[in-house]
Amino acid sequence: MGLFRRGQRTPQEIGILFHIADLGSLYGQAAYRILFDSLDPRRLAGCSLYDGDTAATIAGSANTCCVAVRATDPTQIEYVRATLADRTDTGLLAPDRRFLTGAATAVEPLVPAGVVDAARRLVVDPEEMVQPGWADGTPWTILTH
Repeated sequence: MGLFRRGQRTPQEIGILFHIADLGSLYGQAAYRILFDSLDPRRLAGCSLYDGDTAATIAGSANTCCVAVRATDPTQIEYVRATLADRTDTGLLAPDRRFLTGAATAVEPLVPAGVVDAARRLVVDPEEMVQPGWADGTPWTILTH
């Protein structure tokens, strides 16, 4: 028995950064709405989502929040980057400052938000921020457990 399992991939992450003031008072919901309008959940099965204000925001030196996607399939991370790179939605940071790569959840104080299951639904805890109505009118379904 070896130390490493064959075929097991190391998770990768990409964080998407948003300017809180540009998103408005319901900035978490607005940030997710941009993602739900942009990304196809069928391409993200097995991914985990994390969210929160950035460390710089908490320290008072910025006004940004982050939603991170963790995946073991690097093509999913590249899909997120490619899809969001050219978006011009109000609230997204400029393209050259829009993404955190590497271990976004280790660098920023993000909390688990949900998991995209095999049926392509975002499964969330009902006590957490993301709510089912946030995906209305998009290809996404949010399921509380």
